[in-house]
Amino acid sequence: MTNKLTLVRKITCVFTAGVLLGGSCFARENTKVKEIVEPKYYDELVKNGQVVKYGENPSEGFMLIPDSEFSDKLAETLIQKNPKNFPYTFEGLYLIDKKEILRESNSSKTEITISDVAHVVRSISKMQGMKYYSTTKKKECVLYKKTYMIAGPEDKTRIEDQNTGNADGQISYCLQDDNSFGVNTYRLSYRQNEDTLWCNHYIMDKMGVGPFKAIYKGKMIINILVVDCGQDILLYLNTDVDSIKFPGIKGQIADSMFARMNAVQVWFKTQF
Repeated sequence: MTNKLTLVRKITCVFTAGVLLGGSCFARENTKVKEIVEPKYYDELVKNGQVVKYGENPSEGFMLIPDSEFSDKLAETLIQKNPKNFPYTFEGLYLIDKKEILRESNSSKTEITISDVAHVVRSISKMQGMKYYSTTKKKECVLYKKTYMIAGPEDKTRIEDQNTGNADGQISYCLQDDNSFGVNTYRLSYRQNEDTLWCNHYIMDKMGVGPFKAIYKGKMIINILVVDCGQDILLYLNTDVDSIKFPGIKGQIADSMFARMNAVQVWFKTQF
């Protein structure tokens, strides 16, 4: 575990699935994937099932975004960093066999469509109870003790997941009670076309531990981009943070965001 934590804190590295997140192994070419993934990442993605990149230097922007109708807008969500703060950017690109998704979900379905993906990504309440590995407590913990959609940014009344119909243009809000950071609210913005679903999470309030609030409104985003590639799903996960500097916050932000993105991709594969 010490070796893993050391790796997590390294700057701007690319890792394979077998080393870190336990992704699927691929030996199959996918023409559509090849068309939309940067050539320098394609071979590793097909071989290992994923490419992961993270670090503190966001000057080059997001590196792993696959080509889609929404990619340019997604790239624009990169947070402007304060040079006095601690920046952290995570990107993960995952190639997942649809048959594997259905097997891991114990689903009776025989196909996965982008409408299915839109339903899953908008099922915020289904994230309640999802697990992650806490590097602080050195054990697996529940990530969200509570998570659900709310009526609006100022109205925290719980509402049912707004997860039916086409998601294109949908704006929703959610509340999440995080194991480490407590209760926060997010604006959820969705775009959808015939083969792609994009969701952007934008933090609406301050986040931190106890009285120490390291992340302010708008200073953390999460992007989920999913492309239907025939036999496979291409999943892109991204989080971008500009954190106030407190003693020890650098390691906590890096470890926490890494663990949360890993938890999301594991959760995603079991929701169909």
